[in-house]
This record gives sequence, structure tokens and C-alpha cells, in this order.
Amino acid sequence: MMAIELYHASESLCSQKVKLVLAEKELQWKSHLVNLLTFENLQPSYMQLNPKGVVPTLLHEGRVITDSVTIIRYLNEQFPHPLLIPTDPALQERMDRWIDVQNRFPMREVMYGNYRSIEGAVLRRSVQMKEKLLPQLMQANPELRQQYAAKLEDVQQWNRAIHNADEIANLNAKIAPMLDQLEAQLSQTTWLCGNHYSLADTVWTAVLNRLDKFNDLWADQTRPALNSYLNQLKSRPSFNAAIQSDRMPLPMLLSGLRRVFLGM
Repeated sequence: MMAIELYHASESLCSQKVKLVLAEKELQWKSHLVNLLTFENLQPSYMQLNPKGVVPTLLHEGRVITDSVTIIRYLNEQFPHPLLIPTDPALQERMDRWIDVQNRFPMREVMYGNYRSIEGAVLRRSVQMKEKLLPQLMQANPELRQQYAAKLEDVQQWNRAIHNADEIANLNAKIAPMLDQLEAQLSQTTWLCGNHYSLADTVWTAVLNRLDKFNDLWADQTRPALNSYLNQLKSRPSFNAAIQSDRMPLPMLLSGLRRVFLGM
């Protein structure tokens, strides 16, 4: 059995951050693919593993590590080659700030609020279904009542936000200033922490690639340094391994669509 196991979901932003680090370090790992559209992440067995009912979750030598930022820092400590943290303390602080900026930004709400066509309809309906399913799971699993109650509160806030046009517009308005900060930094350095590719670059790879899909939110022609940076990120082998090839298997997709639209 492989020492590293990862519970992750197809096209999950936080899963991609972890998979980028695994790819950069060329680590072998066992995959446990979680279907978010059939709510596998809400089942009791998974909630016992990850009380927040989110992906990813890392298992390593009997330890369970949750939260993508915690996981990537753990991987860098346990497997230091190549080192993805700068040696200069000042650059380490800069790395921490850039990680924190993306970690605090509500990308979940931005994504679910901005996706259009069938993809957007599927995602938003899945959130509505979660809100209806969680009270049933709470009642059926009293030993997990606290975890399900916290998850329900989170999902209710999530559902309200993505159906509030004003709130989504306010979130969208915060994207340009954030990208301008990146442009200012990348006009001076190759990577976010100088000449050293770091954990900050891995997390921003996933975030910028996702924002790049929303043409009306991404004006790369006004930010040449940021555009060049994203192209550099996409040219790394880790991008293909963790993101470019990250597609939900067709049987899982069909199962998810049946659950979302037919309740089956």
C-alpha cells in the first residue's frame, strides 16, 4: 500500500492545489476519488474522516490531515525535496501573505455564482440539494449531529450568496484589485517569492487558472506580467498532471447528473 492517500474530487480547486504539490515533488499516491455531485463527501464514513465534509483529505502513516493549505505545508515538511519554501525569512513571510490572500478570498462563491449554462445550473442545484439532504443526515446520524449542523449552516450561507446577484457583483469587484496586487509583485520578480518557485505559486496556479475561465472577470491584456506568469505556471509538468488532466470520469459524471436532476 502506498504511504500517501488522497481523497479528492475532480476539478476541485483545493484538490488541485494539493495535487500540484504532489506532482512538483514527484510523489506517488493512492487516489480516492470523491463524487461531490452524489454527495459522497456528506456520507457518515467521510464526515468521520473529515468533519467539515470537504475535499481534500490526506492520509499519511496513520495521520489524517485536512484543509488544503495545511496539507501542502505538511507535504513540504515531510518531503522536503524539492523545497517549496524560500530559505530567506522575509521571503517566507511574503509566501505566507500570498497564500493567505488566496485562502481568504471566497472562490467557492465566485465560481458557483458566475458559472453559466448547464454547468452553472448543475452546481447551483447541487448546493440546494445539499441544504435539503443535511437535515436528513443529521437525524439519521445523531453521533455526527454537531458536524452536520455546522455543515448545514455553511451550505445555507453558500446557497444564499450564490443566488444573490448583488453579493456576487460585490465579490467580482474585488477580483481586479487582487489581480493588480499580483501584477505589481510579478512586475518585479519571476515568482511570487523572488526567484524561488514556492507553495504560494502552487496555490495561485489553481486560482488563476480557474479565474481565467471567466473572461469577463479576467482582463489579462492589462496585466502583462500576470499573463506571463500564468503561462509559466501552465508550462510546468505539474500543471498537466494536476489540472490539465483533471476531468471527472464519465460514469461518475452521469451518476452525478442523475442524482442532481432526477434525485436518483
